[in-house]
Parts: sequence; structure tokens; C-alpha cells
Amino acid sequence: MKRILNCVALTLTVLPLSGVAEELYRYTDDNGVVVLDRQVPPRFIANGYEVLDSHGRVKQVIPPAPTVEEREAQRREQEARRKQDAEDATLLRLYSSVADLDRAQARQLQQLDNQIAVARANIAELQVERETLRSQAADLERAGRKVEQGIIDQLATVDAETRRQQQRIERTQADIEAVKADYASQRARLAVLLGVEPAAR
Repeated sequence: MKRILNCVALTLTVLPLSGVAEELYRYTDDNGVVVLDRQVPPRFIANGYEVLDSHGRVKQVIPPAPTVEEREAQRREQEARRKQDAEDATLLRLYSSVADLDRAQARQLQQLDNQIAVARANIAELQVERETLRSQAADLERAGRKVEQGIIDQLATVDAETRRQQQRIERTQADIEAVKADYASQRARLAVLLGVEPAAR
């Protein structure tokens, strides 16, 4: 009887151990050889490895650690995502609809158009002033007199101001195109955020 009890105890001791599922690890060493072992040496962990069950089936795949280039790409991607999120939040705070954005664009374009109109009016006035000065200079020349330096200086000032006003018009026209492009981009993004189909402009 004592012998039977000893055999039962031995069996109970052995069974749990034999039922333990042992994991194996598959990795590649420095020579490019695939190794199957009960552990992965620390120097190979960064290369990635697979965890296998006792039947050789893959339970888990540990990917390689990202390279410096990959980490930098991930950082740039995260930064771009944060920037986009901030821009989206601003759009939604400023405009409750695409129509709101269109009205804001119209107001800004009108302001720029007004600046061009003012510059053109200034040029027109400068042209009148220039014609008056040229007429005075012509009168002096016909009278055989030397054109006064004051008239020459005033003509130079008028011409310089005319060029400045023309440059102002050109810059404002470029601003108008930039504003249109910017609002077009914002309009498309706002439509996506609001889940609407923007009407054609």
C-alpha cells in the first residue's frame, strides 16, 4: 500500500511539469543564421525576433527596433499631425460652416481690392501733377530759359512715387492670389471636418 501511494505522489509531481508549455525564440544572429533557442541574447533583441509555442507555432512577433532615420520620420510625422490638429481646431473655432468661411474670404478680398483702387487713384493724381510739371518745364524751354531744378526734382519725386504705387498694386495682386489659394485649401479642409460636400465656386 505504501508503495502504491509513493507511485501516485510521483505521478502527481511529474504531470504538471510535463504539461508546462515551453516557449522558444527564433532570431537571426550576426552571420544571418536563423537560430531557435530558449532565450534571445541581449545583443540580438534590437533586431527583432519571434516567440514560438511548444509546437513551433508563432505566438508573437517582436519587430526590430526603429533605426535613427525611422525614429526621425516618426517624429516628423507626429509633429505634422499635431500641427494639423491645431490648424483643424482653429478652423472649427473660426467658422461654423463653409458659408462663414466664404464670407470671410469675400471681406478680405474686398479690402485688398480697395487698396488697389486707392493706389490707382494715387497714380492718376500723380499723372496730373506730372503733366502740370512737364507743361511748366516746356514753357520754360520754349522761352529759352533753363528748367528750374525745383521742377526737375519734383518730376523725379512724382515718378518715384508713381513707381512705388505701381509696385504696391503688384504686391496686392499677388496677395489676392495667395489669399484665394489659402482659402481654397481651408475651404476643402473645413468641408472634410464638417462632413459636407462644398458647393462649387
